[in-house]
Amino acid sequence: MTNKRLIIINALIGTTVFLIWLISSNWEKWEIGTKFVVTFFVAVSVGLFVVLVILPILGDRIGAFFFSAPQEMEVDATTKAAAKVSQGDYEGAIKAYKAIAEEEPENRFPIFEIAKIQHEHLRDIDASIKTFEDSLESRDWPENDAAAIIFRLQQIYLEDKQDEEHSKKLLEMVIEKFPETRHSANAHHRLNELNKIG
Repeated sequence: MTNKRLIIINALIGTTVFLIWLISSNWEKWEIGTKFVVTFFVAVSVGLFVVLVILPILGDRIGAFFFSAPQEMEVDATTKAAAKVSQGDYEGAIKAYKAIAEEEPENRFPIFEIAKIQHEHLRDIDASIKTFEDSLESRDWPENDAAAIIFRLQQIYLEDKQDEEHSKKLLEMVIEKFPETRHSANAHHRLNELNKIG
């Protein structure tokens, strides 16, 4: 519970106690109309207190009982890196994703995230390209991962560098490296589209 909420609750309790004392000391002196008005305002105040204070507290407790995990969730390295991106600490996020890539060299996700940060947040297209190219040279990726990296590179060269020739070479590389696969078919399709446009 926040300090602001505690102050409001204490102020309401203090005001309520004062009003109870004021009403009880003057109740016998008042006429029936005044008693009705006072009773109405007391009922509305109690209702508001229940709706604004008691019910949210009860709802939080019931929700916590049924839906909260009994133990603290462990925050993994990927979540920490994503948090750094959300906070605008792009260099810190890149370092965190590089550490993940070193620990899990078979995982392409950190490579894509590093390149995405460089491309979208730092607006460093060349660094993004270098990240993908270095990852292709540094290890033999499984077919799906290698194709995904090459297709992303091809997209960057085409859309950001406006280098249609290099983009076509990358598509031809996919066709050559992965013949008779869906990746080859996708590359043929994209190449045909580029040839129609060009």
